[in-house]
Amino acid sequence: MLRISCILLLVMAATANAQPKADPKLKIVGWVENVTVAEVDITFKAKLDSGAKTSSIDAEVIDIRKVGKRKKGYTGEQVVFSIKNDNNNKSVTFERDIVRYVRIKKKNGGFLRRPVIKMELCIAGRQVNEEVNLANRENFIYPLLIGRNMMQHAKLSVDPSRTFVSRARCTEE
Repeated sequence: MLRISCILLLVMAATANAQPKADPKLKIVGWVENVTVAEVDITFKAKLDSGAKTSSIDAEVIDIRKVGKRKKGYTGEQVVFSIKNDNNNKSVTFERDIVRYVRIKKKNGGFLRRPVIKMELCIAGRQVNEEVNLANRENFIYPLLIGRNMMQHAKLSVDPSRTFVSRARCTEE
């Protein structure tokens, strides 16, 4: 009986210390990285925030209009918005379908409702087409926040002790 107990204890100890195998495709990045909006070649400093589910970009919403019927993955609305790179004052206007709205809790109470669109970004050399909410982020240090959904989709893991570890641009394939 003592022998069986010792064997069980050894097996339990070995199992408790076993680490899951790391995904070989997982890329380690810093908590701040340069990220490029792929189609227009505008680069932003971005904070990678595992506390945020959805990514957010500093944008000026110009117009929201009804253009069709609501269906899965589409609200039946489009948004016209512009983004600006503070480094060179380059501004680009986009028109995108709104895939949904996100409700953001305000510090002083109440909620904000932000449109969510799909946007193609280049992070750590990886091109990702993921949801981004449009927000006025002028009072934030970083005009772009990368949330968990985009980090998971791009297979990124954040090293909180590092910044600017990777390239902002995607390589031509």
